[in-house]
Amino acid sequence: RVLDMTMYQLGPVSTMMLAAMGAEVIKIERPTGEPGRGLGRGAGGGPRRRLVKGGEGKGFGGSDLSSYFETNNRCKKSLVLDLNKSKAREVLYQLVAKSDVFVQNMRTGVVAKLGCDYETLKKYNPKLIYCSASGFGTIGPDARKPGMDISGCARSGWMHRVPLESGDPLYALPGSSDQMGAILASHAIVAALLARERFGMGQEIETSHLTASMWLMGCSLQMGLYMKAPLPVTPRERSPSPLFSYYKCADDKWLVLACPTPRHWVPLCEALGIPESIYKNDPRFNTNEARINNARETVALLDNAFAKKRRDEWIKAFEGKDIFWEKIQKIEDLPNDPQVIANEYLTDYTHPLTGETYKYQNLPMQFRGTPAMRQGRAPLLGEHTEEILVDILSYKKEDMPGLLDEIGHP
Repeated sequence: RVLDMTMYQLGPVSTMMLAAMGAEVIKIERPTGEPGRGLGRGAGGGPRRRLVKGGEGKGFGGSDLSSYFETNNRCKKSLVLDLNKSKAREVLYQLVAKSDVFVQNMRTGVVAKLGCDYETLKKYNPKLIYCSASGFGTIGPDARKPGMDISGCARSGWMHRVPLESGDPLYALPGSSDQMGAILASHAIVAALLARERFGMGQEIETSHLTASMWLMGCSLQMGLYMKAPLPVTPRERSPSPLFSYYKCADDKWLVLACPTPRHWVPLCEALGIPESIYKNDPRFNTNEARINNARETVALLDNAFAKKRRDEWIKAFEGKDIFWEKIQKIEDLPNDPQVIANEYLTDYTHPLTGETYKYQNLPMQFRGTPAMRQGRAPLLGEHTEEILVDILSYKKEDMPGLLDEIGHP
């Protein structure tokens, strides 16, 4: 059982992954709901907030759906607790005693004010796994500094790893620091649970936007540290690795080359119809060193060749040859991608509240013996409050009206 007191993306995605693997995840929300409920367009592509079918009169205060919240909070239960109320804290501590994991991603110091820091909660459950996700880590001069996804990308150097001709930084993949941090958090939680099973101990674990962004760069960051100099970043137009780059075809569609060694140069040029007098005899191109020294000219040569035919024609021309290539797709191409379909990276899911069927992204790893493909919607605000109080904490159903008021349920 996982108690999830997180918001936006980093924390919620980590617990959503655990839910997909079978954990019971209880999302603890304030009376106004997690801020992520107000972000993103409505499920189904409508306005940001869209009344769900049959949502009227349910009394959960959250009958609207957002694509952002649905994505990050599938398969969870929602419990509303106003932790400024003493009874709400009492309920929280009772739940902690009956749970395995507590996850939060508030600024350092905030959880202590709410009475749900690790030192407090471990009194109620010494074997609790307590996971914190922050902007910059929980110690150091910036431990209390607020941070979001873009903060980690900025601080880590990630935004300068995008090769622009100008050399300016670029926020190229919004949500990447959040998503990477979420993966790290779920990985750490599973590892801590294994450690608890082996050694009988609970513990506090953490990750942050900063370390997640650094780890996302991985090899390029560590290689730069080994060499004591940053790895060079160059734009496509003057790439020193033209066999490891991307090119536009005559129909404005793109192909990427992923050829790891110089051996691919000759078969590529033959397939592209580049004359032997150029690729073999021209001193600018006839050796790998020459192509690196004349990178801009080499890229221009391949640009001109690719621009002569449509992408499907080049794909046919490359078949059976020693050329590593791939087509560059858009997100909207993925539902029809035969590899995506065959591996069930996306499956159909009919939402019980909207009545619409969506493509549903499964976990990015497959368990052949114990499949982790649990599907489900995100909870409405406070939808499971009464269920949790009665079924898990053994409160009496007839006491619910007064108790719900005491804990701040809307």
